[in-house]
Amino acid sequence: MFNDRFAPIALLCLSSSLLSAQAIPVQTAAAISEATSVSDAGPAGIIPLVKGPNLSLTTSSQHDSTNGWSSVLSPDFAWRFDRHFSADVDAPIYASVNVVVTGGTKAKPTYTSATKHFVMGDTLLNGHYEVEASVLSYNLTGTLGLPSGSKSDGLGSGQVTYSFNNHFEKNFEFFTPDIELGIGDSSATQGARIRKSYTTVGTLAYFQAGGAFDLPLHSTFEADAYESLPISGQTLYSTTGKGKKKVTTATSSGIAEDNGFTTSLDIPLSGHVTLSGLYNRSLRSHIDTAGFSLTFLMKAPPREPGH
Repeated sequence: MFNDRFAPIALLCLSSSLLSAQAIPVQTAAAISEATSVSDAGPAGIIPLVKGPNLSLTTSSQHDSTNGWSSVLSPDFAWRFDRHFSADVDAPIYASVNVVVTGGTKAKPTYTSATKHFVMGDTLLNGHYEVEASVLSYNLTGTLGLPSGSKSDGLGSGQVTYSFNNHFEKNFEFFTPDIELGIGDSSATQGARIRKSYTTVGTLAYFQAGGAFDLPLHSTFEADAYESLPISGQTLYSTTGKGKKKVTTATSSGIAEDNGFTTSLDIPLSGHVTLSGLYNRSLRSHIDTAGFSLTFLMKAPPREPGH
């Protein structure tokens, strides 16, 4: 079963070696700055575009139609080893989040809404492999999730988790279409910039297709359609029960399925600060989530010649 499950990933990894054979030599900082993006990592520059470290801090506020407002601080430490390999660590801290607290007894439990402050989500360790080619650019991201978030609050998975994501893109002047194929055992490792009000644990496949548009003033607008498809039983840990009893132990393959679309608009205010607007619509769950964020970079990304 292990081989069957990871056969698509092996094939996609093999395709990266074929792309490597066609890779265009990259020598300058400006050329490196055009390297393929890391999906859902945030604005350009969080993963450094030239060799060496970078430190970033993203502060975001979002409104979930089922769970109200939350605010998150996301410090990220990243390191680029060369033009192909990089890694980063993301440790989200919820400055404010609404949760459902379970009380009472096992026979007669009670569920009370509460707001918690400065609690951790799951820490993500990410490794990235990039290939910049004339025909197609490719990025493989492997993620290891550490259970630093509380599963009882719906902010963590309660166990070590993993994911592998394959990102393909092609640049056409002002438009860059992309497609993604991934697999993992938790929704928390998918790296979405919009944080959902639940975490699922169980094997699922992830598909995404869309593209990014270059706008004036170095701004970027991206829109993508996505599908999360469970391929095994799932356990759901939720911050909210939508007015019903909170689900924390039910196991089913259907509860984790999700599809919809997501958009983002990144507007650099300076080389070190980017303002972002974010929106996600879950068609399956009928949930709207919108928010904004500020990302502060220790090291600004290099500009392309003529910009």
